[in-house]
Amino acid sequence: MVEKNTVNRKKDLTLMVVGLVVILMVNYIGSFAFERFDLTSEKRYTLSETSIGLSEGLEDIVYVKVYLEGNFPAGFKRLRDETKEMLDEFRAYSNGNIEYEFINPSESSDKKIRDKIYKQLHKQGLRPTDLNTKTDDGFSNKIVWPGAVFTYRGQELPVQLLKSQIGVGSESMLNGSIESLEYEIANAINNLTVVDVPKIAFIEGHGELSDLETASLATALAEFYAVDRISLDQNLNSLTERYMIDSTQSYKVKVKYDAIIIAKPLEKFPEKDKFIIDQYVMYGGRVVWLIDPVFASMDSLATADITMALPIDLNLNDQLFTYGVRVNANMIQDIQSAPIPIVTGVVGNQPKTEMFPWFFFPLLTPANNHPIVNNLNALKGEFVSTIDTIAKKGIRKTPLLKTSQHSKVSSAPTRISLEIVRFEPDQTQFNKGRQLTAVLLEGEFESVYKNRLTPQIEDANEISFKAKSVPNKMVVISDGDVAKNHVNKSTGEYLSLGFDRFTRQEFGNKDFMLNVMGYLCDDSGLMIVRSKKLKIRLLDKTVLKNDKFDWQLINTILPIGLILLFGVAHYYDRKKKFTK
Repeated sequence: MVEKNTVNRKKDLTLMVVGLVVILMVNYIGSFAFERFDLTSEKRYTLSETSIGLSEGLEDIVYVKVYLEGNFPAGFKRLRDETKEMLDEFRAYSNGNIEYEFINPSESSDKKIRDKIYKQLHKQGLRPTDLNTKTDDGFSNKIVWPGAVFTYRGQELPVQLLKSQIGVGSESMLNGSIESLEYEIANAINNLTVVDVPKIAFIEGHGELSDLETASLATALAEFYAVDRISLDQNLNSLTERYMIDSTQSYKVKVKYDAIIIAKPLEKFPEKDKFIIDQYVMYGGRVVWLIDPVFASMDSLATADITMALPIDLNLNDQLFTYGVRVNANMIQDIQSAPIPIVTGVVGNQPKTEMFPWFFFPLLTPANNHPIVNNLNALKGEFVSTIDTIAKKGIRKTPLLKTSQHSKVSSAPTRISLEIVRFEPDQTQFNKGRQLTAVLLEGEFESVYKNRLTPQIEDANEISFKAKSVPNKMVVISDGDVAKNHVNKSTGEYLSLGFDRFTRQEFGNKDFMLNVMGYLCDDSGLMIVRSKKLKIRLLDKTVLKNDKFDWQLINTILPIGLILLFGVAHYYDRKKKFTK
């Protein structure tokens, strides 16, 4: 018996030594070979090559302050936990160059201190969310700041982690926010560490939106790009630079700007300006076209109940048609629309106003899950027209924005009257379905001037005419007001792009424009990360309500019972073994 026990002890010691050696060997190999395993079915914790490259390329510490700490409902706790896990993934590849902390901005019981912190967060660019939580006494309201501030070498960049979407349930909205986490973190790191800042320009000289009307967008873009405003002035070198190559006496052409924005022109484009833009496209320049083919203004309705929407000849139809689209001279009305205040009477000596849906201000929603519009809030449109796509060989068209199913289309010229808000809409007239209002074009574009120039111009070295573009992309939007912020004409102050001063609601106009520019100017593939999809695995609330006690009992008794059963079985097994 003693001899048998000695053999067992030696066997146990041998197994223990072997186990320790294996553990040491695994740790030693792990110090040279780095690998992470993602066991989720949709690979939610597997970073893209672009994200990994950004983390590995960090030369200094990126410090992240996440304002998602506190007593939250389950959904916000999930967003907090997923944010932490995603930051851990980035940190694992960063050689220690990513650090973070989670902060509760509402931690102080002193209201003055809380308000001071809230003002600072708002100044840094974060937006709060009002959260109603159920308590024993009813409901309580608390302010949550679901965002983060990234800091790198003295630069700060705010990131909104919760993506608001009109008409979307809270669970879907939170899931969409979680889907966007990798992109938001990677994009913040990229924007803070980029060396060669892309250059973009607003085109002016054809009645485009003024610098005040695009101030909010320009300010937002200036965080990521070098922003300029230029007038073409029929100058061939306004968008491109030409270098003479001495050995061949020919010219090399290079674009001056990565992208240009043509925002709501109202005047006709001269042919030479069209040629300059066309050749800019041919040599790889990206364009955002914000075109209103019909002129209509709310200013006209300030003094009268009726105005007319009239077609505008911008001399751009042939150019856009050649690239693959047609912006139609019509006007969309949509039951799903933004409201405006209408005076309905007088109380005492004060006018009484009520909010009515204004069908000419449709809410534009994503047409698909393309990275530009994935998880995007609805945009506010103003006097929007429809877009048709044209079959062009080698050009891929991707719809971006559409109206709701309950749309109506009227050809211009058409009458616009405030009287329509006083009557219930006839649903049978709003039957045109979802109308396309923004489209992405990608491919090799053909010049609108192909076979239209004399041989002398086509062959002139100093002009360097190009008949077909390099692989390129552009976005066409049939509403120039998508990029326009409200301006107080008396003070010169302006509101944030997408902020509606009547409803105090933030629409997705700014995010959309930033996404458009990000997609057009990004050649690293970072925007593709935005299309990542995660499965929502929600509890069945009906089953949870009816069988709550049963599941609580099972989850409490079953683990304890299994442990007790294992202990009893182990006891009798040892008793049987040592009795022999």
